[in-house]
Amino acid sequence: MTRLVCPFCGARELGEFEFRKTLPEPGGTPFAQVYERIERPALSVEHWQHVEGCRGWLLVHRNPSTGDVLGTELLGGGPL
Repeated sequence: MTRLVCPFCGARELGEFEFRKTLPEPGGTPFAQVYERIERPALSVEHWQHVEGCRGWLLVHRNPSTGDVLGTELLGGGPL
């Protein structure tokens, strides 16, 4: 099962987190920023919350085609 790294609780199973939204790519067309959200099939930047833990917010870089997590960082902070 996929795991996300929480800055406060460490690596946890994906079931402890809740997906909130996908962020649009900066510099995209207004239509793409509102309706498409995923402009590249190999990279998606998303907001997730650790709802069954510390309730912290994470910025997750993920490959939506494979589901692989490429990186995690604290929302508003640096990489973990």
